[in-house]
Amino acid sequence: MRSKTMDRRDFLKLQASLALSSSSLLSLLGAFSPLKAEELSDYKALVCVFLEGGNDAFNMIVPTSTAAYNDYAKIRGSLSVPKDALLPLKNTDYGLFNMPAMQEMFNADKLAIIANVGTLIRPVTKEEFESGIAHPPQLFSHIDQQKQWMTANSHTIELSGWAARAANLLENRSDFTNISVDGSNFMQSGGEKPVFEISGDIHSFDSYGYAEPDSKAAFDGILDQIIQREVESEHLLVKAYADNQIKNIDYRTSVSEALEGASDFRFVSTLDNEPGVPLAKQLEMIARLISVHTQLPNAPKRQIFFARLHGFDHHALQAADHPLKLNYLNSVLREFQDAIESMQLSEQVTTFTASDFGRSLVPNGNGTDHGWGGHALVMGGAVKGGRIYGEIPELKMTAGGYTSDYITKTGRVIPTTSAEQYLATLASWFGPYSTSELERIFPNLNSFMEKNLGFI
Repeated sequence: MRSKTMDRRDFLKLQASLALSSSSLLSLLGAFSPLKAEELSDYKALVCVFLEGGNDAFNMIVPTSTAAYNDYAKIRGSLSVPKDALLPLKNTDYGLFNMPAMQEMFNADKLAIIANVGTLIRPVTKEEFESGIAHPPQLFSHIDQQKQWMTANSHTIELSGWAARAANLLENRSDFTNISVDGSNFMQSGGEKPVFEISGDIHSFDSYGYAEPDSKAAFDGILDQIIQREVESEHLLVKAYADNQIKNIDYRTSVSEALEGASDFRFVSTLDNEPGVPLAKQLEMIARLISVHTQLPNAPKRQIFFARLHGFDHHALQAADHPLKLNYLNSVLREFQDAIESMQLSEQVTTFTASDFGRSLVPNGNGTDHGWGGHALVMGGAVKGGRIYGEIPELKMTAGGYTSDYITKTGRVIPTTSAEQYLATLASWFGPYSTSELERIFPNLNSFMEKNLGFI
């Protein structure tokens, strides 16, 4: 039997591998006093697929009529996608590029498109924007726009994400309401309950190099002693942290045991050189967790999952790389929806995309600069699919510049729908939440006339 001596430094390294996030001191101390939503009897889940880096959505959804396509191609130049490669969307003058499964789902009313959505303080025109009026701070910064999307408020700084606030308002929320399969994120952080984080597969502790499987009992004894020293500490934060880690160990074991009986989903979609944990593996894990949601501690009735596909910051090589990303996303989303339907949970699980921002319409060499508005996809049995919700600005230029009131002189598209409107519509289905509770989750929602976009 071989074991490894673990000191305090080793313990601090080990905690990084634990699945239950301790990123928020507020969550450790239970700083939030939740409102009470009505008792929940059914199950619902939201699955966020975040396209990190800024997806060029105006090359994902493209006009198909001859005149509109020619205007699009003139603006997009070398980055324009071939007209004969567009997959027509029923009852619209638009097509999807390189996403055949999403076209099929749209035409079968299982997928909706939310057009030109982005961070907004309030509705704003091109003239106001170019005068410096009412646009979000740090508009074209990745980290700032990701945070504004995930906290769902571009007007003031939020210390918690919208998913964390949504969970706070559920009476029977659990430690498995918010689950991330791609590490920490702003969307789920800062709530009363910590985020349960998974990076890759769930493993038992004896897989981390501290002990052989047959010495697990000795290893657990060492770990218990180290944590006990923290539990007995007189320092409030140290004790709270140790209590959190003890719960973490119990929950990790519970999840491991539950997953032993999970459906054995094996997604086949792959993408060469995909950074981090592949999206296919992330969504595979989410599908497995959903399949055993009744076996998790406290059997959560509501769950919000976070997954992430990296690599959309196409300052270069966009013409070669972006079509591959879209096709991969298309395939993985199809596999995930097939898994959900196999569990007969299509009406209970809604999957949606978000991204930092769109891209500028005008090429910058063989790539694009950071933009603003972009399009999002929402799929599931509860979605009122087969429609484009919102407004896609006219992509047309004359000698006087862009004809649309929502395209700036630099070719950036001003959103016509806010992230808050989009996310609040999802939350309204996920709830139930009263009007006042929705305003707690989305403090800037009253800046917009339409509170529910009606796509679900």
